[in-house]
Amino acid sequence: MEVDKERKSGAGESSNHITRSKEEFARKLKKHFEALLSRGVSPNDAAVSALKLASDTAEKSLDLPAFFESVKAAKSSGNCTAVISTVGSIFSSAEALDSSFIQNAAIDSCVSLKTKDCLSIDFKSVQHVYRVLTLLGNSNVDDALMLASDRLLDSLLQAAEEAGGWPETGTGLLRQVLILLENPLLMDPRHHEVLCKLMRVITSQPPSMQAALVSTFISYTYDQLIHIVSVVQHFITIHLYESQQIDESIESATRLLSLLHDANNKCQKLSYLEFYNDAVNNEEFNIKEDYRRWKQPERYRFAFCQYPFIYDPSSKSRILQLESTMKMSHEFEDAVLRSIFIGATCPYLVLKVRRDYLIPDTLMQISRRPDDLKKPLKVHFVGEEGVDEGGVQKEFFQLLIRQIFDPSFCMFSYDEDSRQFWFKASPLDLDTEFELVGIVIGLAIYNGHILEFRFPMVIYRKLMGLPTGLSDLAEANPTVARSFKQLLEYNGNVEENFGLNFQVSYEVLGEVCTVDLVDDGANVPVTNANREEYVKLHTHFILESSIERQFAAFKQGFNRLCGGPVLQLFRPEELEQLVCGSPVLDFEALERNTQYDDGYSKDSEAIRLFWRVVHSLSEEEKKKLLFFATGSDRVPIKGLSNLPFVISRNGPHSDRLPTAHTCFNHLLLPEYSSEDFMRERIMTAINNAEGFGLM
Repeated sequence: MEVDKERKSGAGESSNHITRSKEEFARKLKKHFEALLSRGVSPNDAAVSALKLASDTAEKSLDLPAFFESVKAAKSSGNCTAVISTVGSIFSSAEALDSSFIQNAAIDSCVSLKTKDCLSIDFKSVQHVYRVLTLLGNSNVDDALMLASDRLLDSLLQAAEEAGGWPETGTGLLRQVLILLENPLLMDPRHHEVLCKLMRVITSQPPSMQAALVSTFISYTYDQLIHIVSVVQHFITIHLYESQQIDESIESATRLLSLLHDANNKCQKLSYLEFYNDAVNNEEFNIKEDYRRWKQPERYRFAFCQYPFIYDPSSKSRILQLESTMKMSHEFEDAVLRSIFIGATCPYLVLKVRRDYLIPDTLMQISRRPDDLKKPLKVHFVGEEGVDEGGVQKEFFQLLIRQIFDPSFCMFSYDEDSRQFWFKASPLDLDTEFELVGIVIGLAIYNGHILEFRFPMVIYRKLMGLPTGLSDLAEANPTVARSFKQLLEYNGNVEENFGLNFQVSYEVLGEVCTVDLVDDGANVPVTNANREEYVKLHTHFILESSIERQFAAFKQGFNRLCGGPVLQLFRPEELEQLVCGSPVLDFEALERNTQYDDGYSKDSEAIRLFWRVVHSLSEEEKKKLLFFATGSDRVPIKGLSNLPFVISRNGPHSDRLPTAHTCFNHLLLPEYSSEDFMRERIMTAINNAEGFGLM
């Protein structure tokens, strides 16, 4: 009996203990579950994570203070065994890595993507850990770190393969890849195999996960963004130079760069120049093959042209030239075939123009031959000798642009403050003339010429269909933009002190025209409450509605030659360079690139004197010299380092002036004996080079 009582008593105590344990476990489970829910974790993911935390089955995270002490001890003793062991266990485990760098709380990996804040990565600690590890300077520690990261990535890829793909949600996975991306050792080509796997994990994620990554990149600091961009760019450059081909790793790297570029477009922390890649923009890169791949998407899934941010303006101009050449070849071949089977047809677009009637002659001939615009251009000035090998075209464009943009022609106004041209708001029917301007710019691009005029950047934004606003007005009309800014920032009573209404007045042919910005605008005063709307509507009137007809005709003419998918490769800034050339006058680069003929070399005394004189010239005088020698004072989009330029000896010292074959960028320079005489002859020549008047 006593034994039975003891058994019952023991069973009761055991049962009570089990009950208490269950209750304690339930309390822990509830506590962790509620804590996770409060951090925005989805109920299902919170339940899984809470279960691990309550049962103590979650892998241990990195004890940062203890870890830093062990690194300090390893540095003193030279024994890195403990550090290597810790690094191996933390960086090879998804759960341990995920929980080691979370701010304020240890949360399990698989959580909701409702908010980027739930990532809660302690990047300062991540970067500090990487920094102390690399500063150890121990190759065994570096190898352990990269080996552990490699194992983690292998396990992630294997899990995805077994599951048939990646989950649609899971910030734990995002935290892991973002932590790994911070590793400075990824810049080392010896570890590019690990980087390949990391980029493969990132770029194979479903759209929802990639969107979450972009959102996270937007919140990055400049240093974080530039680090990752540099790592990816370095990989693409090294891999392209070594393999000389596009493979899966290049595709993954470019797609990761695209995610970074998308983020940067929204946060604007890096210059777009950071996304140009040296290897892709190298002259030896087979851009023609990439263009071919881009044109055949049914055969090729990847081409760099799909990611135009990676190409610089020079490379994009080469792509546009490929497109132009292909179209010109088709037009040329068609013209030859038509001449054989139908009758004589010229394979060129030949413009025969008189200097005194340049605009009407050009208008008439273009209007008569709209289908010939994409043929190679040849220009002939009536009554003048000479074959157009490029130099005549240069002068044609210069003279035509100069006349079109003359204020007396009533098409464009010139803003002294911004030193740029703008469309004139006018009731006159000048649609044909504005279309001609667009065609001329298109012809110049199509035939590889640059033009000497300045539009504000907003014109190129409009050509590409991008929205406009007050920041664009600040460049196009700084005076008006400043007045709008003052209006918006004014602290007093706007209605009483400014006396404005919702109307715009402007002058046309000596008469003042008034337009309502809203219905009955004359009776709607501008107040503190509606001034933002007034500025928005007034800005839209200046940039859009007041010149809607003129710009539509201009754009129509431009698109007749340059419309299409290639144009969309350009940024507005790059399109401006394509039209007007590079703004950089680097005559040092021109000197390095110059070739010499007929007895001259870079070491000839006359050549040394020539460059001494050139480098002492002002910017304006250098432009005049460039115009004299090449027929244009504009710098090609590739810069002066890519301008073919030849200087030939043109006899011994004499009073003869220098001369030039502008179509060949060829300067004929007598062997002047002194620097002063060289300067005087050059200045005389460049100051009297107006009109073609050259060879």
